[in-house]
Amino acid sequence: MSSPIHLRVVFGGDDARKLTLMSGIPTSVDQLVLEIKTAFGLTQQFRLQYKDADFGNEYVNLMSTSEIKDRDTLKVVFFACEETSSSIPGTVPPCSTSTPMPSPTTSHSSVNPLSSPSLDRDSFSSDHSFGSADTIILDPVPESRTSSWPQVFIVPNFSYFAEIQLQRANAEFIANGTLPTPQPKLRMDILEGMAEQIFRYTAYPSDSQIEEAAEVLVHAHPCLRERGTRVCHEGWKQYLKTKVANFRTKLCKIGHPEVAVNSLKNKRKGQEKAAANIKKPRKAEVNFLPSLPSGETRESLENERVALLTEVKKRNNAAVVKKKMQKTFSYRRQEVVQDSPLISEFVNRWPALFTVSESEDIEVKRDCVLRSLCVYLNEDSNTLIKEYLNVNSEEAEREIAQTTMGLYVIQKDGADDKEKPEDVGVVIEGVEVLCKLGSISFGCAMLFELIYILNLSYPQELKFTFEFFQKVLMNLDGNKLSPKVQTLKIKMLQ
Repeated sequence: MSSPIHLRVVFGGDDARKLTLMSGIPTSVDQLVLEIKTAFGLTQQFRLQYKDADFGNEYVNLMSTSEIKDRDTLKVVFFACEETSSSIPGTVPPCSTSTPMPSPTTSHSSVNPLSSPSLDRDSFSSDHSFGSADTIILDPVPESRTSSWPQVFIVPNFSYFAEIQLQRANAEFIANGTLPTPQPKLRMDILEGMAEQIFRYTAYPSDSQIEEAAEVLVHAHPCLRERGTRVCHEGWKQYLKTKVANFRTKLCKIGHPEVAVNSLKNKRKGQEKAAANIKKPRKAEVNFLPSLPSGETRESLENERVALLTEVKKRNNAAVVKKKMQKTFSYRRQEVVQDSPLISEFVNRWPALFTVSESEDIEVKRDCVLRSLCVYLNEDSNTLIKEYLNVNSEEAEREIAQTTMGLYVIQKDGADDKEKPEDVGVVIEGVEVLCKLGSISFGCAMLFELIYILNLSYPQELKFTFEFFQKVLMNLDGNKLSPKVQTLKIKMLQ
């Protein structure tokens, strides 16, 4: 086992802190950055610098952890555009050209300090002053997410009052091992901040995500550990579950679409139960049900949709169509999730969506590997890919009309295995939604994308194949795999 090492971490000016790494120096800079984020509760993005002896101990960007050793000094340099803690969950503040004021902090901190880090004071001039002309008016922040659940959950900064209390309690715990009982106001501030941070990534966190958040919380703030529990954070896990549920209730009252869609008044007849037909991300979707753009209404976006019907028929008009499709994304997404329209109706309402130009080309395995994947996972590739000869067009049309979901491939009569198919297309609910895709691999990519766009479930007879697409190839919610897919992933990495 590696010996513990101690590092001096400088945040700027007179703000320097001590960091103890019990497992030694991490093997990569990214891992070291995560250690620093977790230990100091940082949410900002930054790079690290170290003192290089070759340049007179001047600071140089850290590219490899082999450059540092025990009791070295690291400097944290925040990026110009920071991700800071926001009072509005699920948002990332836009960049500002102004320099943020440093937060008050102590001059030295031990392993788990809790005060907010000061930014580099060298960027301030001694005669700098702020007036009304320096006021920055930020653009309205959209109610949308920018990322899925992170690999390492970062504990947010809490209120100034809570941070002071936690800093003192942590220092007392490190010195004497004392575990205080948090006051109700402190517990409320912590849970409020944690709920907002969780909602930045998902409105419906899983049990494992809640447990991860609770575990990271007591790791960042050891004074919050609980006596008499198996893992020291079970109570916080239950508190967080309740708080997140209450947080959803508050958002539902103000009409946030992602939670309001599951209110009893918005459920269909015969499903007027709280737990019936919950609409939530099930395939690691980031913006499952976003709000309409600021200043827009359903009526104005419906007018944009109608205008799209004309724009999509014009030649060399891809830029205008793309802009209008982006503008109407939230309106279209609400239609898909709330109304669950028939595919035939949806194709008629949004024809621009079912063109290759509106779909991103996702690199996947070659056609033969895709077929082999189905075989390895003990699933029938013929369920996914249906092949026909161009001389049997009537048979193809008849079977395509009865296909729930899959690809059709039209081969030339007498063609060999190396010759490209005459046509490859996607069929959903008997409707040919895409054609002329060129290859089976590209067709699979388009089918996978349309499943997300239309909020469809994976075909049950191909659940392992699509799980592999999502969790291994796309790395979406890839932490929890079925035993069959997990075995395949391990063999791929050997």
